[in-house]
Amino acid sequence: MKKVMIILSFASFLIASDKSDIESLINNHWESWNLKKYKDYISSVHSGGTRNGDSNGSFWYENVPTIKNLTASRKPGDKSSFNARYIEVDVLVPGKAAVAYYYLVGSYTLGGVTKNDYRTRVSQVFITEKGQWKIKSGHFSPLHSGSGIPN
Repeated sequence: MKKVMIILSFASFLIASDKSDIESLINNHWESWNLKKYKDYISSVHSGGTRNGDSNGSFWYENVPTIKNLTASRKPGDKSSFNARYIEVDVLVPGKAAVAYYYLVGSYTLGGVTKNDYRTRVSQVFITEKGQWKIKSGHFSPLHSGSGIPN
């Protein structure tokens, strides 16, 4: 019985650690994007890239994690102030796979258009790569009365 309690306690510790690590990763991911620290932003993404669906209603697409790819359509005045809120993490396999759900809120300026009502639901898949949690996939859908990103 003692061994079972120790194993369960250790498993609970691992899951709690995974959850806090992923929550930190999400916050750092968006802070890096806001500050245009693209190398740091890319470090939170799986090296094999991601498959995403954006809040502009686009089809699923592959995202190759390179600075050139990230900045190809960015203009000098483009900026954002995105913040993750109400992050929930479900650890599917401790230390290996998880899903996070949260709201991404804030503002952005893209191509000279500024929106101060960015409100989007986000779900992301995380897997570990070389012992570190990485984003592998994401889906973004605008909340009622919130703007998504333009096409």
